[in-house]
Amino acid sequence: MEDRINLLRQKISSKPFAVGMYRFTMFMISYYSRVREKLKLDYDSFMIVQTVVSHSLYQLKKTKVGANSYQELEKEWGEIINKNDISNIVEKLSNTKNNLKLTLSSICLVTTLPKETVRRKVNELIKKNLLKTSKKEGILLGSAYKKVFQEFVPLTTHEVSKLLKNWEKTGILESILKLKM
Repeated sequence: MEDRINLLRQKISSKPFAVGMYRFTMFMISYYSRVREKLKLDYDSFMIVQTVVSHSLYQLKKTKVGANSYQELEKEWGEIINKNDISNIVEKLSNTKNNLKLTLSSICLVTTLPKETVRRKVNELIKKNLLKTSKKEGILLGSAYKKVFQEFVPLTTHEVSKLLKNWEKTGILESILKLKM
């Protein structure tokens, strides 16, 4: 691992790295601030929500539902989020091989957070309706996630676009894309 890191350090040392790192750092600070201010979440809770989002996206991809565009994804998540009876979604997901429900232990593995911390934060997120639980499907997105998807995701996409355009303009993006390991 240390050899790999040294090789990467050599490859990026001759590029206009400081400008790119500054822009990335500002992007991360803005992202962190928006999570705290707009979503009223600490970063660990946000990462737990993102783990559930990731699991949901993986399950949607496995079902080949067709949620390719923003609008299609919004529609699919609307169905998942708005239904108290998630039997149609369970049926879709059950038709796939290796359908695993998302558990506290799974979230612990992904986030490396202690199990009791995850349990406490998941319960808080359930109270905020960002998450919900099902005995059959485990931890799922709750009804309040719809607002996050509709308001937070487009702004984040825009911020990523600005970062990449800046990197492209300064030549950093090309340098990053040429990195090989």
